[in-house]
Amino acid sequence: MIDFLDYTTSPLNPALKLLVFVLFVVVAIVYWDIRKQFGGAVKSFIDLLLLSALFMAAGALLRFFGHGTDFGFTPDYSLKWIQSIMYCVGVAFLILAAGKIFSLFRGAEHA
Repeated sequence: MIDFLDYTTSPLNPALKLLVFVLFVVVAIVYWDIRKQFGGAVKSFIDLLLLSALFMAAGALLRFFGHGTDFGFTPDYSLKWIQSIMYCVGVAFLILAAGKIFSLFRGAEHA
């Protein structure tokens, strides 16, 4: 059982990395489908969520490839840097989406 949980040899490691990527892609597809039903401020909110999901999916895909040393990256200049940037941009879009949804409902309290 302990070998199954070893990070370097377990089949769970790549399987979970791929699962995370697939889940973010599914979320992006759902947002893409939903955005067709709305317009205006709601659509711009959904667009921010869609962009977040796309950047998170890109980061998750890069995580699957590890450092990228197999195809030209070095440990100092690895894909891990780009992965982290993708996640940071994805989170930035989540923060913008939170601000957008807050501004959408702020006026609703006084109505």
